[in-house]
Amino acid sequence: MQSCINDLMDHGAHLFGDILDPERTQALYRAMVGARTFDGSLFMSEADYLAQANHFNANPNSEFNFLNTFKDELRFIEEDPRLRAPLEKLLGVDYDIIIRKAVCGVPDAWLPDWIRERIRDVNVANLGPYIKKPYRDITYFRGIDFHQDIIDWPQGRIEHDPSTFLTLYVYLHDVNEYDSPLHLIPGSHKFGATLFPHRLEATGNGNWIYSDDSGNQMACMDQKLLGGPGFVGLWHNCTLHGTRPVAHESEQFRLSLRYLLGKSNDHSGQTAIDDVNRTINGELKPKRTRRDLDDNGVARMRGNIINASTASPKGPASSTRETRS
Repeated sequence: MQSCINDLMDHGAHLFGDILDPERTQALYRAMVGARTFDGSLFMSEADYLAQANHFNANPNSEFNFLNTFKDELRFIEEDPRLRAPLEKLLGVDYDIIIRKAVCGVPDAWLPDWIRERIRDVNVANLGPYIKKPYRDITYFRGIDFHQDIIDWPQGRIEHDPSTFLTLYVYLHDVNEYDSPLHLIPGSHKFGATLFPHRLEATGNGNWIYSDDSGNQMACMDQKLLGGPGFVGLWHNCTLHGTRPVAHESEQFRLSLRYLLGKSNDHSGQTAIDDVNRTINGELKPKRTRRDLDDNGVARMRGNIINASTASPKGPASSTRETRS
């Protein structure tokens, strides 16, 4: 438990590794895949896309959510004592699940040409606005540039305190380097919340120079997370992370779980997340989190940092897995 807290303080992330029962994890994966057709038929026609007003409200929420059908099947994850114990220490025994959702990494073969052109070199290729409305209860993406999860929670958007938010991420199947694995930048949380797109300069071999909005800099490394069914990672909401697209040669889509967790509004006492946050020299409750969208929620900036860089080596917060099991 203390190692989890220490890792969050030092690296902004803790990797539990392949700790969940692989058979139950794979059974959940099969049930989810069996409940939906995952292919190019998920996408709207270009005419229907152009007829919609904006890109807002194109993602799951607590009510409109694919995972609401699988609440019983998710209990083995949400009640696992190896996860609950450190989370209760970090956020209190009454911590809240702000949202749970399924996340689908889309292969290139699914994309109509007109969508492929629209998302070319976009730094957040969130495909929700292109998905038929009944199927927007899952988050679909094709690579997401380095970002912080505080990006969606500027001050005043939610009654919870977003400075306490942590992300718990679960792989449901083997994820190798071709399956759009997560990339983390350990230590990047130390600058607190910075505006997206973030100021990152690749210096080679997975090394980066990260600058905050005041000109302070740190040297850091990109860590690639590979794992099997039941792999779990946890990170601070100011830790930079992202994904490259599912490889062109792969027809496999990645389906994972993402939990956003936070301290309950009823919990007024100090917990370990407060200790973690005291080590951070930067904003934790930003009023503004991004500068890349127009008034309709459409990307007005292009250029994808993570796709322009090379794959990275392992480091203090990386997985020990390097291939499929």
